[in-house]
Amino acid sequence: MSWLNNFLSEDENNNNNNNNKNSFLPDKELALDMITSSKNDITMLSKAVTEAANPQLRQILTNQLNTSISEHFALSDMAMQKGWYNAFASPGQQIKQDMQEASQILQQQNK
Repeated sequence: MSWLNNFLSEDENNNNNNNNKNSFLPDKELALDMITSSKNDITMLSKAVTEAANPQLRQILTNQLNTSISEHFALSDMAMQKGWYNAFASPGQQIKQDMQEASQILQQQNK
């Protein structure tokens, strides 16, 4: 089982509030950082596959690329289901949503 499967099958009893004292980032922030990292990994692997001259290395990189794409889809689907990642919003909508979330955080901190 991969690290992503462990993350996605996290115990639902914690309601994603990060009750774990060792946790530094909320689940949402962790997932969004992982999505960004995943996109970068896919880009780098795609470039490496096209530049590999050794057929065996090319096959290894292709397999890793396919795995990375599958894990990215699973992660982004999970984040979209939880309302953490709106991949289809326009940039204006995304900024508006971010501003609303920032305002809510400030209101919670002021209480």
